[in-house]
Amino acid sequence: MKFRMVDRILAYEPRRAIRGIKTVSFEEYQLRERLGDEPCLPESLMIEALFQLCNWLIALSTDFTQMGVGVQWDEIRFLQRLRPGQRLHMEIVIRSWREDGVLVDGTASDGRQTIATGRRCMAALVPLADYHDPDDLRVLFSEIYCGEDPELREVGPCPA
Repeated sequence: MKFRMVDRILAYEPRRAIRGIKTVSFEEYQLRERLGDEPCLPESLMIEALFQLCNWLIALSTDFTQMGVGVQWDEIRFLQRLRPGQRLHMEIVIRSWREDGVLVDGTASDGRQTIATGRRCMAALVPLADYHDPDDLRVLFSEIYCGEDPELREVGPCPA
């Protein structure tokens, strides 16, 4: 089973930055609710969403030949909760890119206020084909990236 934590890629600049969205469904909050807490996207899934967006940037920057394996986060802060039905607006910015790894910062918001930040995340670069089919990811990218059309970027599937 795979978690798909990036619903839409809004914009990207290879080896520099990427922006994307994750919509929180009403099923995802149940991990918290069962433990007696109010419904929200668990912090672990928020980190996963940011890291998946980072991997999209790495894949796009290397023509789908590499991906990142998370090695270390120097700092992660959770400032607010994200409720079911809300969108997680995410941004990853590359601090440095070397042949052996990428250092990034990540920010997540609800569109108005910051929900979480991650600083100095190190991802070791590995061959993407060892973990995913590059052709499958190219197809998925064509479905979640709508270019610069603002009416299509945040709602519904991209037209064929």
